[in-house]
Amino acid sequence: MTADAAPDVSHRLTRRLTLWGGASVLGGGALALLGGSERSRAFGLQNAMWGAIDVAIAAVSTLQSTPPTTPKLRRLLLINTGLDVGYVAGGAHLIAHTPSFGGRITAEQARGHGAAVVVQGAALFVLDLTHARRLHR
Repeated sequence: MTADAAPDVSHRLTRRLTLWGGASVLGGGALALLGGSERSRAFGLQNAMWGAIDVAIAAVSTLQSTPPTTPKLRRLLLINTGLDVGYVAGGAHLIAHTPSFGGRITAEQARGHGAAVVVQGAALFVLDLTHARRLHR
């Protein structure tokens, strides 16, 4: 892509992040309220929270008056890709070790929250890496 690809890539990423976030809020919210187990309700709650943050990030992005430059956006997306790997690892840790956080959550809730963090981290990894690759040098 050319040096002026950043505005187009940024717009596509914002649109996709909004769609993913909105779906996460709606689906996660429904599961959090109607889920049949502690695990499914925790999974839904965690997805709804991540979705709300994704939508907020997308909203802030649309308010920017100047689109990012290609090098700046690419660097940000690659940093985010690394963070996404950390999210997946953190979620896997919750699933495997089921911490109770001082008795505030059960093992089943830890597994549900962990699974949702894995899903969200993996989805963001795909979004970030896909869009970073579109800005290759």
